[in-house]
Amino acid sequence: MKFINEEGIARVLVINPGQGSSAHYEEEQLERDVHSFDGGQVYVDHPGLKERKDRPERSLRDLVGPIVGTPTYDKSGPEGPGMYSEFRVAKHYRDFVEELGPAVSLRAGGKAVMKTINGKQTKVAERFNPGAGYDLVTKAGRGGKMVPLYEAATAVADGKINEFMEAAGFVESDGRTEEARFMEWLDEPKGDGMEDTKLQEKLTESEGKITTLTQERDDATAENKRMSEAIALRDARDKIVEAVSKKEDLPDVTRERLVETLCKAAPMKEGKLDEEALTTLIEDGIKVEETYIEALNVTKPGITGMGEGGNTEELDEAGHDKRIANRAASYMKEGKADSEEQAKRMAELFYS
Repeated sequence: MKFINEEGIARVLVINPGQGSSAHYEEEQLERDVHSFDGGQVYVDHPGLKERKDRPERSLRDLVGPIVGTPTYDKSGPEGPGMYSEFRVAKHYRDFVEELGPAVSLRAGGKAVMKTINGKQTKVAERFNPGAGYDLVTKAGRGGKMVPLYEAATAVADGKINEFMEAAGFVESDGRTEEARFMEWLDEPKGDGMEDTKLQEKLTESEGKITTLTQERDDATAENKRMSEAIALRDARDKIVEAVSKKEDLPDVTRERLVETLCKAAPMKEGKLDEEALTTLIEDGIKVEETYIEALNVTKPGITGMGEGGNTEELDEAGHDKRIANRAASYMKEGKADSEEQAKRMAELFYS
């Protein structure tokens, strides 16, 4: 069984939901707090109480490598639901990791709360603090097999650290952590240049894979957006049809036209249906149609008689504006319009 790929990257299941040794972990919290591990490091073994007090920054000898990218929560992961992560294994620790395939244990600070789970008061993790990481540890029953390999690996690590200190001990700090400088130094070519060529070839190959994965991700994101919009428009049509069908006083052809018109104008907000704006749109559309139907059924003002005794109204511009204003005021008084602007539009449609 192989645990490390050609680029020196290993993938692990950091933690899955359920009861742990320190707290109970819930899926929602694990999925939300993956960014707490950004920039984290992976070490061998949890430090003891004395070591945590005397050397909280940990030792370079125990450093296996940095966490690569941000962990992801995979509900269908190869080892079941949980938080999965990748880390780059230092060259002198690769045989150790491949041979043992050690277990992984969370190393994180955070906040916990008490909740009732299965009728029992239980401490439940509420969040992880930034700066989280994880360590490679032994499983029960495997400690005896791991000890000699670990001693051999740390002996090699001691030699690498001495070389690093001799080569870079007098270099002024450039803002990087000592761990970052050490891991980069390990990858620097130290031979005839062939290693540098191979490293560049692998880097180019990795960049190609990243480009492909990025495109696949963008395509999937775009497809998800299209599907979300299609579902939103379907929901909008259902709401529009339901509202319009209740207006039995409108002719069938008017209701059909109104449904199509409103569906095309369905308001979207950040890829989702704006339900509040849709409700307003439906109400305004129905009012306009009802006003139009009312206008068709009422004799419009104009010349109502001819000859002597006839009642003739002068159709000048001032008279038309006055009729618009009167009709709009009537709509407002009767509660048929929500604003003066809407009442005026309805009145203009009436006299059109």
